[in-house]
Amino acid sequence: MFVAVGLQVGAVSVLGVLTGLMFNWTSALFFALGGMAAVVPNGLFALRLALQKGRSPESYPAVFFLGEFAKIGLTAGLLAWAVHVIPEVRWLPLVLGLIVALKAPLFALLLVRDAPLNWPPGGSGPEVPRSSTDT
Repeated sequence: MFVAVGLQVGAVSVLGVLTGLMFNWTSALFFALGGMAAVVPNGLFALRLALQKGRSPESYPAVFFLGEFAKIGLTAGLLAWAVHVIPEVRWLPLVLGLIVALKAPLFALLLVRDAPLNWPPGGSGPEVPRSSTDT
């Protein structure tokens, strides 16, 4: 969960700095605002799911779906707030920052796929081969 949020923060930060260096820092600010409109709700959602970890499994779907709805609402609210507070919005960097932040968690699948199967070290499970060539 937190890997995805870290990837969002990293992608928005790096591309925001590149936007500032290549174009201007005002565009970089709007890029960061658009990205943070997705990163903050996603981080809160991940924290809420982590707090749910030791509780009854029956409550997990309700917490998940309510959290998803809250995340979408908070993202829309943060974007509306940014547009309302800042008079001259640069829409392209704002929307691109949002898109980058929303697509960055897809790369978390690559990191999780490459993680060792016998994690944590000294864990209690047998090591499972990754493919037929590993046997």
